[in-house]
Amino acid sequence: MNNKLMTMLVACALSVTTLSTTAVFAEDAVVTGETPAVTETTTTPETTTTPAPETTPAAYEPEITLATPKWTGDSDIVFYVDTKGGAVYPQEMYVYDADGAMPIISVPSNVEVNEEGKGKITFTNDALKNAKTWDDTFTNQISVDWTKYSKIEFAFAFELNGQDKYKSLFVETSVKAPEVTVTPTTPAKPATPAKPAENKGTTTTTTTTTKKEAPKTGDTMNVALYASLLVVSALFAVVLTTKKRITE
Repeated sequence: MNNKLMTMLVACALSVTTLSTTAVFAEDAVVTGETPAVTETTTTPETTTTPAPETTPAAYEPEITLATPKWTGDSDIVFYVDTKGGAVYPQEMYVYDADGAMPIISVPSNVEVNEEGKGKITFTNDALKNAKTWDDTFTNQISVDWTKYSKIEFAFAFELNGQDKYKSLFVETSVKAPEVTVTPTTPAKPATPAKPAENKGTTTTTTTTTKKEAPKTGDTMNVALYASLLVVSALFAVVLTTKKRITE
C-alpha cells in the first residue's frame, strides 16, 4: 500500500513539474514577442514589361534658297536646296500682274540633288520663254507675255519618312519688249548696158532717127499757102506807104 501511494505521489509530482515547465516557456514566449516559425508558401507575380514611351520625331525642315533674285528674260532661274536626305518635287507656278495671278502650264525643270539631299533646281531660260498660260476665258492655252508680269511664284514639295513640307518662293521679273530694228535697204545699182560685140572688120554705124509727128486734128487746110499770101500782103502795104511818103 505504501508502494502504490509512493508511485502515485511521484506521478503527480512529475505531472506538476511538466505543467510548470510548459507554463514558464509559454510566459517567456509572450514576454519576448517571439512567435513560432510558420512556413508559408509565397507566389511570385508574373513580371510585366512596360513599353517604352513613343518618341515624337523632330520636325522636318528642309531648306531652299534663291540664287536668281531677278529675272530679265536672258538667264536661267536657279534654286539651291538641302532636303536633309529627303526628296523634292517642283510643283505649281504662278505669274502676277496688277490684276492678280495666272497659272503657268508645265514648265520643265532640272533637279540635281546628291544622296545627302544637297543640290540645285534649275528652270532654263528657254523653258521659261516657251511657257504657256490660259486666256481670260481659261479655255485656250497662250504664250506668256512676260512684259506684262512683275513676279513669278515657285512652289516646292519636300518629303522625308512620311513627313511632308511645302515651301514657295517669289522671283521678281523685269522683261522688256524686244526692240524693233530697221535694216536699211541699199538701192539697187542700175544695170550696166552690155557692150556691143566688136567687129574688127568694116564698122557700119546705123543711126535711126525717129521723127515725131504732130497729132492730127482733122484740119486739111494748106497753112503754107496762107502764110505766103500774108507775107505778100504785108510787102504790098509797105510799098504803098513808101510811095505815099515820096509823093508828098
